[in-house]
Amino acid sequence: MTPGVGIWRCVKCGTGFFPQRLLCARCHADSFEPDRVHEAVVEEISTIRHMLGQTDWQPRRIASVRTADGQRITVGLADECGPGTVIELFEQDTAPFGKAKR
Repeated sequence: MTPGVGIWRCVKCGTGFFPQRLLCARCHADSFEPDRVHEAVVEEISTIRHMLGQTDWQPRRIASVRTADGQRITVGLADECGPGTVIELFEQDTAPFGKAKR
């Protein structure tokens, strides 16, 4: 488990993106540097109940979250938090996850 989630920040204007983009939507520059975000607020939650081609699938909760910089990221939820909860972000096997901040 790695703390934070990797994003890409425009070198010219500082806007953050996830996933990586070819051009900055704000200033149209094409140069980015890696950065990490460590917390976000849960906006919406969904449950994935079925996955094609998978056996022994267990339902998984995912959430659309917003970071302090305004990025929207879809993450897996590691606990039962709900909309409005501030969560700490982490990566597990390169996938973004979040859990309620303590």
